[in-house]
Amino acid sequence: MDKQSFLSQPEVALFKDRLASWLSGDRFMEHPFHLRDKALPIDFPRHFSASTLETCFDHYHWGGLDYEDNRKQRELLHQNLQQALSRADTDALLAALDAALRWSTGGKGIKLYSQNQEWAEAHKDTLTAHMREALQTLESDNPDTEAFNERLRMNVGFTKVYALASDKLIMYDGRIGAALGLLARQHCMRKRMDLPAALCFPWAPGASSLNRNPSDERYHFRQLANRGGFHAEWMARASWLVTAAIEQAQAPWCKGPDALRRVEAALFMLGYEIPTEENHSKQFHYL
Repeated sequence: MDKQSFLSQPEVALFKDRLASWLSGDRFMEHPFHLRDKALPIDFPRHFSASTLETCFDHYHWGGLDYEDNRKQRELLHQNLQQALSRADTDALLAALDAALRWSTGGKGIKLYSQNQEWAEAHKDTLTAHMREALQTLESDNPDTEAFNERLRMNVGFTKVYALASDKLIMYDGRIGAALGLLARQHCMRKRMDLPAALCFPWAPGASSLNRNPSDERYHFRQLANRGGFHAEWMARASWLVTAAIEQAQAPWCKGPDALRRVEAALFMLGYEIPTEENHSKQFHYL
């Protein structure tokens, strides 16, 4: 489905308006956080709650660092990937990809890192062409994602690499999918409507036991599994949707050159753990 057709669907347009309102400060259901990470930035609380996306952004952390420190790392990774691709420098691209995977997966001891790094080494002769084609496809307004089922690489590690290399793409890992699914569920509940296929954001479990499934008895969301084309399609759709909502939003925190990254960070935090009925009251705040 092309960008215009997707965004012009009435149910997508309605959710885009709701997402823009949430970005602008409207509250969603109170969301509890109980952080289990070994390392947190200095003075970061382990237990808090949030009912706005800006609050989620304010509590963003990754690798023991806050948003600003991660932004600096991301900018360097972005520059190195872009320069290696523009020069078609295979060795530089391998090094930049290795650094991007280490940052995005959590380090060399992580299976997701080693599997993707080994794949990159095995395909180094075509790696530049692969990355260029993947980015061109994902950034297209009418992407043909079938190649991700065959030649092109896509998983919860590589989606972050593509987002690091691009100015237009939001990463689509299990946490982003979980967050968008959770918001879509709350939106549908508020509108007393069934879940449309266009808002059925797929999710993926993390390495830990934290719940990432936004489904409940009425609203059911599929898993990403290992279907590259399916994953790539939703990465493109999420990028279109979030970008359109940012353009419509009226809030300083998600404006400027890194607006997409700020919203990505907020969603990343919101998807840290999806509350279940057993550990979360059903008090909704739609103000």
